[in-house]
Amino acid sequence: MTCFWVGGGMVGEFFGGSVRRVRDEVWGDVPVDKAVRTLMETAAMSRLKRMSALNFTLYAFPAARHTLFDHSIGVYYLTRLTLKRIIDSGAYLEDRDVRSTLAAALLHGIGRYPYAFSIEGINLPEMPLSDGITRRMIEEDDEITEVLQSAWGLEPHNVFRLIARGDADGTDDGAPLRNLTPTEHLARDILSGSLNARMLDSLSRDARGAKTPYAIVDVESLIGSLRIVGQDNRAVLAVDEAGVGHLQSFVFARYLMYYNVYGHHALRIPTVMFLRAVQDAIQAENLTPEQLSHQDDASALALILESSDHDSSSATLVKRLTNRRPYKNALELDERHPSYASLIKLRDDASWRRRVEEGWARYLTRYRKGVAGPFDILIDLPKHNSFGVDLRVIRRSPLPGERNPVSWQGISGFSEEDMTRYHAPLHRVRITTSSDELATSVRRHADELFTIAEEVG
Repeated sequence: MTCFWVGGGMVGEFFGGSVRRVRDEVWGDVPVDKAVRTLMETAAMSRLKRMSALNFTLYAFPAARHTLFDHSIGVYYLTRLTLKRIIDSGAYLEDRDVRSTLAAALLHGIGRYPYAFSIEGINLPEMPLSDGITRRMIEEDDEITEVLQSAWGLEPHNVFRLIARGDADGTDDGAPLRNLTPTEHLARDILSGSLNARMLDSLSRDARGAKTPYAIVDVESLIGSLRIVGQDNRAVLAVDEAGVGHLQSFVFARYLMYYNVYGHHALRIPTVMFLRAVQDAIQAENLTPEQLSHQDDASALALILESSDHDSSSATLVKRLTNRRPYKNALELDERHPSYASLIKLRDDASWRRRVEEGWARYLTRYRKGVAGPFDILIDLPKHNSFGVDLRVIRRSPLPGERNPVSWQGISGFSEEDMTRYHAPLHRVRITTSSDELATSVRRHADELFTIAEEVG
């Protein structure tokens, strides 16, 4: 049995004594106690077993069949490993804080929509964000609430506080959480900071599934190099100098995965097709976001088909997805293109984006420059991702003028401007069409279409 001492007791004591293990394809045998198993067996967690971690992966990476449930187990394992490293380094954590962090690691994904890459990018006023759904599942789902209170000895709201991306009410409006304790800050750093367990598991698991070995990081060695340092009157994670190589590997692996996998056209095109199908179904009042939030991948597709007219945009797009007939890649452009700014602003308003898509189709058809229906041209807009590295490094012998901990930029030689320029290709806008002929028309008349995008309000 693997345990570690915290606050005068052993973590294993709170999880029911004898430890069983589950075999994970990435991390091997993962210890799971009775409380962990009970949480894993809830209906909300079981739904994740039927949801792909990489969404429409089979279009490009047929071996990447891992699920959000697999990912949750991985996040739990890496969070456990990180907590053990922190405690082994001499830091003191209350047993309640350890239990809350481990529970949050398991539950962090239960509020995800099916094919979340698509739905979480819709930006409709009536579309609840995943934080609000996660909060309701943790705090109002009778099964999860009972397990957290009885088997873990935790208040559900305190677990949600460690996961929330927005404020403590789950509105995800960017407002900071209030009255966080120093330990809660540290737990949130483990779960969503620069070197967080969610990203570390995703990179490793997705790279294996997509068969991209050049993006695999020695995560366990990187966690083994973590240290705790004081900053702004609280404890934060840092890396000792022995782990710098692993940290550099993480930074570049993240870039490689976004460029080669997460941004791959065969993954992104089905994503934007599903986005439009869901958007049109919701705005036609054929289904509600609440209905959708309870579905898994297969049942979400079935729900849209059942609730929409046979020849509607939603039904047509979903049928093309299920029949493996994705749209065609017509154009790609990144931040260096002069028309990028006029397109990327459409990301903040789904209705505005649809007006531009329909305006392009009308223009090409009216002036006989192509034949396009109202949903035959779709614009894939990248999510705004920050690729900074806020983690600090402990040098054995600081250079003249340096003071520990030093910034990653000081170690790597990369400035913020360098990183912004380096990551520009990751923020690609992609224009997709329903046919090869239409893709040719879009390429031929791109300048005219970009002018229309600037004019459509």
